[in-house]
Amino acid sequence: MGNASVSKQTKLAIASVALLSFLGILVETSLNVTFPTLTQEFNVSLATMQWTTSGYLLMVTIIMSTTGHLIKKYKAQSLFRIAVLFFVTGTALCAVSISFPILMIGRLLQAVSTGLATPLMFHIILSLVPQRQLGLYMGVGSMVTSFAPALGPTYGGLLTSFLSWRAIFVLIFPIMFLIIWLGGKNIHIKPIGTNQRFDWMGSSFVLGFCQS
Repeated sequence: MGNASVSKQTKLAIASVALLSFLGILVETSLNVTFPTLTQEFNVSLATMQWTTSGYLLMVTIIMSTTGHLIKKYKAQSLFRIAVLFFVTGTALCAVSISFPILMIGRLLQAVSTGLATPLMFHIILSLVPQRQLGLYMGVGSMVTSFAPALGPTYGGLLTSFLSWRAIFVLIFPIMFLIIWLGGKNIHIKPIGTNQRFDWMGSSFVLGFCQS
Protein backbone atom coordinates (compact mmCIF):
# COMPACT_ATOMS: atom_id res chain seq x y z
CA MET A 1 0.00 0.00 0.00
CA GLY A 2 2.86 2.35 0.83
CA ASN A 3 4.31 2.14 -2.69
CA ALA A 4 1.03 1.74 -4.55
CA SER A 5 -0.12 4.32 -7.03
CA VAL A 6 -3.51 5.98 -7.11
CA SER A 7 -5.79 4.25 -9.58
CA LYS A 8 -7.68 6.11 -12.29
CA GLN A 9 -10.96 5.08 -10.69
CA THR A 10 -9.91 6.62 -7.38
CA LYS A 11 -8.85 9.85 -9.08
CA LEU A 12 -12.20 10.10 -10.87
CA ALA A 13 -14.09 9.33 -7.66
CA ILE A 14 -12.24 12.12 -5.86
CA ALA A 15 -12.76 14.48 -8.80
CA SER A 16 -16.52 13.90 -8.86
CA VAL A 17 -17.03 14.70 -5.18
CA ALA A 18 -14.49 17.54 -5.28
CA LEU A 19 -16.42 19.15 -8.16
CA LEU A 20 -19.68 18.80 -6.22
CA SER A 21 -18.12 20.40 -3.17
CA PHE A 22 -16.57 23.12 -5.33
CA LEU A 23 -19.91 24.00 -6.94
CA GLY A 24 -21.62 24.10 -3.56
CA ILE A 25 -19.12 26.58 -2.16
CA LEU A 26 -19.02 28.53 -5.44
CA VAL A 27 -22.77 29.24 -5.47
CA GLU A 28 -22.67 30.04 -1.75
CA THR A 29 -20.19 32.88 -2.23
CA SER A 30 -21.33 34.01 -5.69
CA LEU A 31 -24.79 35.00 -4.47
CA ASN A 32 -23.38 37.49 -1.95
CA VAL A 33 -22.70 40.11 -4.64
CA THR A 34 -26.27 39.85 -5.93
CA PHE A 35 -27.93 41.01 -2.70
CA PRO A 36 -28.77 44.54 -3.99
CA THR A 37 -30.50 43.00 -7.02
CA LEU A 38 -32.30 40.30 -5.05
CA THR A 39 -33.59 42.63 -2.32
CA GLN A 40 -35.32 44.69 -5.01
CA GLU A 41 -36.63 41.71 -6.97
CA PHE A 42 -38.06 39.89 -3.95
CA ASN A 43 -38.95 43.06 -2.02
CA VAL A 44 -37.17 42.03 1.20
CA SER A 45 -34.68 43.79 3.44
CA LEU A 46 -30.94 43.22 3.23
CA ALA A 47 -31.01 41.63 6.69
CA THR A 48 -33.56 39.10 5.46
CA MET A 49 -31.64 38.39 2.26
CA GLN A 50 -28.46 37.71 4.24
CA TRP A 51 -30.14 34.59 5.57
CA THR A 52 -29.47 32.99 2.19
CA THR A 53 -25.83 32.97 3.27
CA SER A 54 -26.16 32.66 7.06
CA GLY A 55 -28.74 29.88 6.78
CA TYR A 56 -26.62 28.13 4.17
CA LEU A 57 -23.54 28.10 6.39
CA LEU A 58 -25.57 27.03 9.41
CA MET A 59 -27.03 24.08 7.52
CA VAL A 60 -23.61 23.05 6.19
CA THR A 61 -22.25 23.04 9.75
CA ILE A 62 -25.13 20.92 11.04
CA ILE A 63 -24.85 18.36 8.23
CA MET A 64 -21.06 18.13 8.56
CA SER A 65 -21.49 17.26 12.24
CA THR A 66 -23.45 14.15 11.20
CA THR A 67 -21.14 12.84 8.46
CA GLY A 68 -18.81 10.99 10.84
CA HIS A 69 -21.72 8.69 11.69
CA LEU A 70 -23.20 8.58 8.19
CA ILE A 71 -19.92 7.55 6.54
CA LYS A 72 -19.62 4.58 8.92
CA LYS A 73 -23.22 3.48 8.40
CA TYR A 74 -23.92 4.03 4.69
CA LYS A 75 -22.14 3.40 1.40
CA ALA A 76 -20.22 6.31 -0.07
CA GLN A 77 -22.18 5.86 -3.30
CA SER A 78 -25.48 6.27 -1.43
CA LEU A 79 -24.30 9.44 0.30
CA PHE A 80 -23.04 10.78 -3.03
CA ARG A 81 -26.40 10.18 -4.69
CA ILE A 82 -28.23 11.91 -1.85
CA ALA A 83 -25.86 14.87 -2.07
CA VAL A 84 -26.40 15.11 -5.84
CA LEU A 85 -30.18 14.87 -5.45
CA PHE A 86 -30.25 17.68 -2.90
CA PHE A 87 -27.94 19.85 -4.98
CA VAL A 88 -29.84 19.42 -8.25
CA THR A 89 -33.18 20.04 -6.52
CA GLY A 90 -31.90 23.05 -4.64
CA THR A 91 -30.22 24.55 -7.70
CA ALA A 92 -33.38 24.12 -9.77
CA LEU A 93 -35.47 25.83 -7.07
CA CYS A 94 -33.01 28.73 -6.88
CA ALA A 95 -32.96 29.14 -10.65
CA VAL A 96 -36.76 29.37 -10.96
CA SER A 97 -37.55 31.01 -7.60
CA ILE A 98 -40.22 33.68 -7.74
CA SER A 99 -40.17 34.51 -4.03
CA PHE A 100 -37.69 34.66 -1.18
CA PRO A 101 -39.00 31.53 0.62
CA ILE A 102 -38.46 29.41 -2.50
CA LEU A 103 -34.94 30.79 -2.89
CA MET A 104 -34.24 30.08 0.78
CA ILE A 105 -35.45 26.49 0.52
CA GLY A 106 -33.26 25.97 -2.53
CA ARG A 107 -30.25 27.35 -0.69
CA LEU A 108 -30.82 25.05 2.29
CA LEU A 109 -31.05 22.02 0.00
CA GLN A 110 -27.78 23.04 -1.63
CA ALA A 111 -26.25 23.38 1.83
CA VAL A 112 -27.21 19.81 2.71
CA SER A 113 -25.37 18.66 -0.40
CA THR A 114 -22.23 20.66 0.41
CA GLY A 115 -22.29 19.44 4.00
CA LEU A 116 -22.24 15.86 2.72
CA ALA A 117 -19.91 16.27 -0.25
CA THR A 118 -16.99 18.02 1.45
CA PRO A 119 -16.40 15.41 4.20
CA LEU A 120 -17.11 12.64 1.68
CA MET A 121 -14.29 13.93 -0.52
CA PHE A 122 -11.79 13.66 2.32
CA HIS A 123 -13.22 10.27 3.32
CA ILE A 124 -12.50 8.91 -0.16
CA ILE A 125 -8.99 10.37 -0.08
CA LEU A 126 -8.21 8.91 3.35
CA SER A 127 -9.68 5.53 2.42
CA LEU A 128 -8.15 4.98 -1.03
CA VAL A 129 -5.01 7.10 -1.42
CA PRO A 130 -1.68 5.49 -0.41
CA GLN A 131 0.07 6.94 2.62
CA ARG A 132 2.99 8.40 0.64
CA GLN A 133 0.61 10.44 -1.55
CA LEU A 134 -1.89 11.34 1.13
CA GLY A 135 -0.44 14.79 1.75
CA LEU A 136 -0.65 15.69 -1.93
CA TYR A 137 -4.30 14.69 -2.31
CA MET A 138 -5.33 16.24 1.00
CA GLY A 139 -3.70 19.45 -0.19
CA VAL A 140 -5.51 19.30 -3.52
CA GLY A 141 -8.81 18.71 -1.74
CA SER A 142 -8.20 21.66 0.55
CA MET A 143 -7.22 23.81 -2.43
CA VAL A 144 -10.51 23.02 -4.15
CA THR A 145 -12.52 24.18 -1.15
CA SER A 146 -10.34 27.28 -0.80
CA PHE A 147 -10.41 28.32 -4.45
CA ALA A 148 -14.21 28.33 -4.73
CA PRO A 149 -14.78 31.22 -2.26
CA ALA A 150 -12.17 33.30 -4.10
CA LEU A 151 -13.80 32.70 -7.48
CA GLY A 152 -17.42 32.98 -6.32
CA PRO A 153 -17.85 36.78 -6.12
CA THR A 154 -16.27 37.25 -9.56
CA TYR A 155 -18.43 34.51 -11.05
CA GLY A 156 -21.59 35.92 -9.50
CA GLY A 157 -20.79 39.52 -10.34
CA LEU A 158 -20.05 38.87 -14.01
CA LEU A 159 -23.15 36.79 -14.60
CA THR A 160 -25.41 39.24 -12.79
CA SER A 161 -23.98 42.14 -14.78
CA PHE A 162 -24.10 40.55 -18.23
CA LEU A 163 -26.87 37.95 -17.96
CA SER A 164 -28.97 37.41 -14.84
CA TRP A 165 -28.45 36.25 -11.29
CA ARG A 166 -30.36 33.11 -12.26
CA ALA A 167 -27.51 32.21 -14.62
CA ILE A 168 -25.40 31.53 -11.52
CA PHE A 169 -27.46 28.38 -11.05
CA VAL A 170 -28.41 27.54 -14.63
CA LEU A 171 -24.86 27.39 -15.97
CA ILE A 172 -23.71 24.76 -13.49
CA PHE A 173 -26.21 22.11 -14.67
CA PRO A 174 -23.92 20.79 -17.47
CA ILE A 175 -21.19 20.25 -14.87
CA MET A 176 -23.69 18.42 -12.68
CA PHE A 177 -24.31 15.86 -15.43
CA LEU A 178 -20.56 15.23 -15.57
CA ILE A 179 -20.42 14.86 -11.78
CA ILE A 180 -23.31 12.37 -11.76
CA TRP A 181 -21.65 10.27 -14.47
CA LEU A 182 -18.21 10.28 -12.85
CA GLY A 183 -19.42 9.58 -9.35
CA GLY A 184 -21.91 6.94 -10.37
CA LYS A 185 -19.22 4.90 -12.12
CA ASN A 186 -16.28 5.34 -9.79
CA ILE A 187 -17.34 5.75 -6.15
CA HIS A 188 -17.32 2.31 -4.50
CA ILE A 189 -16.51 2.40 -0.78
CA LYS A 190 -18.37 0.15 1.65
CA PRO A 191 -19.21 1.43 5.12
CA ILE A 192 -17.06 0.12 7.95
CA GLY A 193 -20.21 -0.37 10.01
CA THR A 194 -21.08 0.85 13.46
CA ASN A 195 -23.35 -0.24 16.29
CA GLN A 196 -23.34 3.18 17.85
CA ARG A 197 -26.48 5.27 17.81
CA PHE A 198 -26.44 8.72 16.35
CA ASP A 199 -25.36 11.35 18.88
CA TRP A 200 -28.42 13.59 18.89
CA MET A 201 -27.19 15.43 21.98
CA GLY A 202 -23.90 16.32 20.31
CA SER A 203 -25.68 17.55 17.20
CA SER A 204 -28.04 19.62 19.34
CA PHE A 205 -25.00 21.19 21.00
CA VAL A 206 -23.53 22.07 17.59
CA LEU A 207 -26.83 23.63 16.54
CA GLY A 208 -27.08 25.62 19.76
CA PHE A 209 -23.48 26.79 19.46
CA CYS A 210 -24.03 27.96 15.87
CA GLN A 211 -27.13 29.91 16.84
CA SER A 212 -25.45 31.64 19.78
